[in-house]
Amino acid sequence: MNDRSSTALARLRAADPAPAAPDPSDPYARAMLDRVLTTADAPPSPVRPGRRRLAMALAAASVLGAAGVLAVAEPWAAPAEAYSVGTNADGSIEVSFDAAELTDPAKLNADLARAGARTVVMGFAPAEQCTGGTTIDVYYELPLPGTPEHATTPIDYQLREDGVFVVIRPQYLPPADTLVIGYAVHDGAEGRTTMVRPVVVMTVPTCLARPTPPVIAPN
Repeated sequence: MNDRSSTALARLRAADPAPAAPDPSDPYARAMLDRVLTTADAPPSPVRPGRRRLAMALAAASVLGAAGVLAVAEPWAAPAEAYSVGTNADGSIEVSFDAAELTDPAKLNADLARAGARTVVMGFAPAEQCTGGTTIDVYYELPLPGTPEHATTPIDYQLREDGVFVVIRPQYLPPADTLVIGYAVHDGAEGRTTMVRPVVVMTVPTCLARPTPPVIAPN
């Protein structure tokens, strides 16, 4: 293994709080590695006093479909409001929300509907309470990160210093489908973690089953 590959793998492990032995056949893991290999090295950012490292995990989906879980270890500099919705000139819609504060997403969903997002946000429910099933569009798969098709993905994640942002591109959703974004807050041994998982459905479900929290690497 050359120095460039070693550096890339070290950066990948530092960014991904998944277990130390990832599945090499996972297309999301391979796509992430390819992106790291094609990105020039950058000098490390200075550590800010009193600020915990933010960790992001994009895990393979289980029951909810092809999308993964975005997990971010808190605290971060949360938005002043529980959520915000903004529209961009290219037709995309940028959404941010604080899962711990967003106890009722009804107002957020109303704003998303007015923006034409074709998106519904809902809190995860315990698996034993969510037995109705989800009508996932089995004919549609979210494009893999790092591929040319990813330019037409209907949803993308961004991790910024002031929180977690989701960019929605409703023009790339299949005509009869809806994007559902589930979220939850998990309080574990390593602190509080916010989980977000999107799924493209043909019919909006009454609930989404809470996924197993991903492993977050210690600071």
